[in-house]
Amino acid sequence: MYSVTMNPSIETVAPQPVVGIRGHVHISQIGDRIGEAMGKLTTFVGPRMAGAPLARYHTWENDQGEMEVAVPVTEAIDGEGDIVGSTLPGGNAVVVMHVGPYDKLNETWTALGAWIKEQGLEPRAAPWEQYVSDCSVTPPEELETRIVWPVGAD
Repeated sequence: MYSVTMNPSIETVAPQPVVGIRGHVHISQIGDRIGEAMGKLTTFVGPRMAGAPLARYHTWENDQGEMEVAVPVTEAIDGEGDIVGSTLPGGNAVVVMHVGPYDKLNETWTALGAWIKEQGLEPRAAPWEQYVSDCSVTPPEELETRIVWPVGAD
C-alpha cells in the first residue's frame, strides 16, 4: 500500500531554460498529454536536452487546468509551432521527492500544499514535477518524481 512520506526542503534553484507545449488538460488526460508531447519535444530538442522532462502546472482548479509539458535545454531556444521556449524561475522553492506511482502524485501535491501553508510560505510561480525515473524501465512503486514549488517574493 502506498502512503505519502514527505521530507520537503527549501532550496535555491537556478533559472532553467526549457521548451514546452502548453495547453488545457483534465486530470484524466495528463498521462496521455505528456506522452504525446514528449516525442515531439525530444525530436525538436535533440542533443540540446539538459535534464529530465517535466510538467508545469500554470493554473489548476478542481480537476483541470493549464499544463506545460517541457524539457530542460542547454540554452534558451525559440520554439516552433506549438513548441515554445521559456524559463523555469530561479530562487527559493520547496522541493520534495515523490517515490511511487504517478497515480498517487495528487496525494503528494495535496500534502505539499498543506505543508507550504502551515509554514506560512507563499507560492510565487507555477510549480512543476520532474520525472527523474524512466517509467519504461522503472517499476511504478520505485518511480521518482521531483516536485518543485517556487515560494517567497519574486
